[in-house]
Amino acid sequence: MSDNEIYTRFKLQWFESPRAGRLALVTMDNGEDHRKPNTFGRKALESLHATLDEVEAADDCKGLLLTGKPFIFAVGADLNEFAHVDTPEKGRAASSGGHEAFLRLHRLPFPTLAAINGAALGGGLEIALACDYRTLSTGAAPIAFSEVFLSILPGWGGTQLAPRLIGAPNALQVIIHNPLNQNRMLKPKEAFELGLADRLIASVDFMDASVALLERLVTGAETIERAIPSADDLDEALANARAFADDKVHGATNAPYHAIDLIEFAARGGDLEEGLSREADAMAELIPSRQAQASVYSFNLTQQRVRRQPGKPDAQARPVGKVAIVGSGLMGAQVGALFLQRYEVPLVMKDIDERVLASAREHIEGELDKRVQRGRLDAGKAGFLKSLVTYTTDYAPLAGSDFVLEASPERMGIKQAIFADVEAVVDEGAVLATNTSSLSVSEMAADLGHPERVVGFHFFHPVAIMPLLEIVRAEQSSDEALATAFEVSKTLRKSGVLCKDTPAFIANRLLMRFNGAAIAALSNGNDFAEIDDAIKELGLPMGPFELLGFSGVKVAFHTAETLHAAFPDRFPLDETFRRIAESDVEGIYDYAQGRVPYDEVAAAVVVEEGAERLTGDQIRAQALEAVAEEAKVMLDEGVVHDARDLDTALLLGAGWPFFMGGPCRYADDTGLSEKLFGTRLVAAEDRAFA
Repeated sequence: MSDNEIYTRFKLQWFESPRAGRLALVTMDNGEDHRKPNTFGRKALESLHATLDEVEAADDCKGLLLTGKPFIFAVGADLNEFAHVDTPEKGRAASSGGHEAFLRLHRLPFPTLAAINGAALGGGLEIALACDYRTLSTGAAPIAFSEVFLSILPGWGGTQLAPRLIGAPNALQVIIHNPLNQNRMLKPKEAFELGLADRLIASVDFMDASVALLERLVTGAETIERAIPSADDLDEALANARAFADDKVHGATNAPYHAIDLIEFAARGGDLEEGLSREADAMAELIPSRQAQASVYSFNLTQQRVRRQPGKPDAQARPVGKVAIVGSGLMGAQVGALFLQRYEVPLVMKDIDERVLASAREHIEGELDKRVQRGRLDAGKAGFLKSLVTYTTDYAPLAGSDFVLEASPERMGIKQAIFADVEAVVDEGAVLATNTSSLSVSEMAADLGHPERVVGFHFFHPVAIMPLLEIVRAEQSSDEALATAFEVSKTLRKSGVLCKDTPAFIANRLLMRFNGAAIAALSNGNDFAEIDDAIKELGLPMGPFELLGFSGVKVAFHTAETLHAAFPDRFPLDETFRRIAESDVEGIYDYAQGRVPYDEVAAAVVVEEGAERLTGDQIRAQALEAVAEEAKVMLDEGVVHDARDLDTALLLGAGWPFFMGGPCRYADDTGLSEKLFGTRLVAAEDRAFA
């Protein structure tokens, strides 16, 4: 191995304390800045062993402090090594290797203190728990056990040490509930209040204060006592966690259930070494599993690949010093609030209706006020940002805008008229973007003097939460316009995925094919809840009818009409779906009566004569085959560069769980793509960077 190889090294320095004697100060550092966090792979664990050899050999060592490089403590296992863990034996060894190293730290015969100075995730938090004490900087974030989100579990002692330290309910919160709740991370104050740290210290003098605490612990000048966690509410906490896991993953991945069982073992007083052995057994099953391997693939797509902006042209982006939003309804107001907070430049909100503008102003200013209330924005700064916004029914204030986004209703004539009016007041280099979810961007731009300036820029609802942004290259789109769109996406902290101008683009086209197959089961006599439940057994957060209630039946049916017009053979218009969309209800279920469809919705269903009800397996199979077929068609048509783009879109835009890996990876992993096409969809080489 080269000395220049990037891996986390445990660097030892000796500190002679006048009060406490000789202290070992160990810093985890991979030699890179915070953009490449400390991770633990085989070489890192070897470095830890070597450092502990030196510490144990020093007879006069009185204490040890473990910390990280600036802004980073450690963020856990090196996921790049997971692809090589393809057997249970390798999975068990990967877990046991961490146990062996961390137990040496845990068993040192003098006080050990983890000074958590920055991000601490997964194995980073586990190595901190292996120490006797923990200090936490007010600037350290995020803090989390994210493993269950990746269909594994804290496999280096976390399931055993956390409940012993903070109690089972809190351990279940950070190991089960938070990861399955969109991988929620903890802030320092939250982590401290849960008991994960003994002291919360201001970042300005964090290291000095941490060393001073270790000195006092060594000399006995200070002791830290912790209450023994109560087991009074253990049964209820475990039952709630299992019900929560059922609701989130529907049994499609075993990781949360194994983690709950392990936490229970520790909470009921199980032997630590036996618990670690059980932890290793669980990891032997989980790491090589389809779900965990797909999760690592998904993580790499959404956290690494998408940041490289696949397909971004090598062109100069236009600087954005002024933004305009035309159409200030629900989506327009959300997008306007995002632009204002991220860009902090003059913003024009345009609409034909003063009442809509008033609502948009209420939303935009309300979002700023919320940030002030949460302590995330200074009141004076909020006032300044509010002053940057112009609310108008005229086009003249749009003059000087560099980036104009239209967010009007899904009607081609309206959008074409808006772009014509905008073009009359902005310069020829200004980029015009449309938030259309299904209409042709090329047709929208066709009659403009400068159609090359137009791009698709499709956000997903709710804008503040959903990370996906579909960037659409129309037939005339210039490289400069697309480069600008990618830069805007980056500034907005959205994940831009490029696609060709095609009906419904990526996510909605794939979802309509997938959900359409499930909706068709109504004509076989299957009921709404039965179909939803069958689909959710894949691990999806919602069934097709629950999703329709969230996104809007009429909006979805409009997309279905667009796709039917373009591809009638693959997107037939379901007449039951039409009747539901024409009813006066917005959703499917009347939740006031339980998960029961509205009377108008139930009445819209017509069961085909002689039809046989489908089993759950048949419903899932039809939906999966349909989405796989559509993915193959889209790849053949060149809608995207690579199957990884399709998977990214559904992972980030439709809430597909990481353990499915997206429709293409799932079809490959389950053999469906080989069965249907005789080949895999995800090629070994990423064509977006070929």
